Amino acid sequence: MRKIFLMFLMLVVSGCSLYHGRPIATLQFSKVERFRDTDMYQVYFTSDVEILGLFKSYIGEGLVCSLSDDLDFSQAHHIKQSGFGLVEKVSAEPALYRANVIFSESENSSGGERYLQGDTLTPFLLKKDSIVCLFRVHSTTYTTYFSNLMHLPSKELLNAKAQY
Repeated sequence: MRKIFLMFLMLVVSGCSLYHGRPIATLQFSKVERFRDTDMYQVYFTSDVEILGLFKSYIGEGLVCSLSDDLDFSQAHHIKQSGFGLVEKVSAEPALYRANVIFSESENSSGGERYLQGDTLTPFLLKKDSIVCLFRVHSTTYTTYFSNLMHLPSKELLNAKAQY
């Protein structure tokens, strides 16, 4: 009986994610530029924590933004109108990063997504003074890492959209 209980306990514990214990980064928006004549936006920001390479093994990492009031950034939740971009380091001092963000909207009936291209992004930006973004890393062993929230001014995105 003792062996069965011990095996059951090991099985339960092995399925749990561990708390990551990493410092929570505070991101500070710097600027946004439109990438050439595309619907990709290069969002520049600083961080008080080195955010790349937090984990040896991870499933995905990037900057996630919400165009709505939905601020559930968990991995299992899908924000209907959102942006996502892979992050790269631009300079070491100060720690400046760039995320190449593409915005999209879920299509309820088909289960797919449509990219918010051209003027389809504008109505979402006009509704709010800023959109909320954060850096997220989903690891295989640890709980999902979230930075603090960063506010990206909508007018900055609208100005970048007007470039080209």
